Amino acid sequence: MSWTDTTGSRAGRETYFFLSYAHSVPLSAAARPDTDYWVSRFFQDLHAAVQRGARRAGDLDIGFFDGLVAPGADLKQALTDALSLTHVFVPLYSPNYFSNAWAVGERAAFRSRLGLLRPGEAGRHILPVLWIPFPPWDDRPEMAEAVELVGGPTEYAENGLRALCKLSAYRRQYDVVLSALAERIIAVTETAPLRRSRAAPVGAARVEDRGDPALVVTALAGPDGRQWRPFAGRHVLTIADYVAATAQRLGLPTRVVEFAGARDHAPDSPTVLLIDASLGVAAVREAVAGLPRWVVPLVVADADALPGGTAWAAGADEIDAVLREARFPEVRPVHGVDEFERSAPLLVIEARKQFLRHGPLYPQDIPGAPRPSLRPTDPSDQRRRGEDR
Repeated sequence: MSWTDTTGSRAGRETYFFLSYAHSVPLSAAARPDTDYWVSRFFQDLHAAVQRGARRAGDLDIGFFDGLVAPGADLKQALTDALSLTHVFVPLYSPNYFSNAWAVGERAAFRSRLGLLRPGEAGRHILPVLWIPFPPWDDRPEMAEAVELVGGPTEYAENGLRALCKLSAYRRQYDVVLSALAERIIAVTETAPLRRSRAAPVGAARVEDRGDPALVVTALAGPDGRQWRPFAGRHVLTIADYVAATAQRLGLPTRVVEFAGARDHAPDSPTVLLIDASLGVAAVREAVAGLPRWVVPLVVADADALPGGTAWAAGADEIDAVLREARFPEVRPVHGVDEFERSAPLLVIEARKQFLRHGPLYPQDIPGAPRPSLRPTDPSDQRRRGEDR
């Protein structure tokens, strides 16, 4: 069986564990957009702990998480491949995990490989971790399961493993939980390994609808902006799909549309508009006329890849000036793939912020929906004629 290997690991190599988590919002443009620092730190620690005790390290890779995937790869394909080759699934449970379609989709994809196992056998291949405690009113059974599976100190149940990882005062308690997790991963992988099987494709799993409007991503670039790939040398995905994937990993419902259709969606949705700098000022000015003020534009020019190189980079600054005059949110143009990758998550968050600030205050009335009334509806509530008021 041959699967696409875009993870950077050796082709066809199985792994002891796969780490799954809900992405957090990056705090600055300097932060790598794809990973949470403490998740990365925990992955390294768990990887080292498993490696110390693993007896099959010569045949299997130790661990995998999405921070190992090259930024320009087809992430869904890479994750599906990795989930098809792992023996233990380690989800980091937090209040955001179960509302994040990407994280829940990873869990659903792995579970698709467990269908032929008995419940007791299937359950041992999922090793949940209480990463961030849930609020008192959200008494999920998954939280209790995560604590019971590894036991451990009370500080783990009270504060979650993220706090134990961050704070040096909890180092001893952190090491206790870490060792318990590593021992269980090793025991399951080496005594009850999963048969190699293809996981269901990682997709946008259904989660509880919070009523948020979906983020719209569109591109203004020649006759077929939907297929625009200015960084084709390093990115498998189109530029619009890359931004959409970034938004989905942050837990935001997202859809990619052609620019012509964006005019219909933008009045009711946060919107990201990606603009090809080679179009020129006049074409862009005409195209964006009439778009809502909360649309967040990003002018993209790759001086190394585009014909004309530095000339298009200068044109990007001219287009940006036109957009500022039109009172769109100010986002500096990007002149290369590294700038673009750093900007993508911040672009998504800015689009949502601008929509909340300037978008419509209330949803449109639903046709036929009755208006609320303070008049009594029950006959017993009606005052009789002549009764004191």
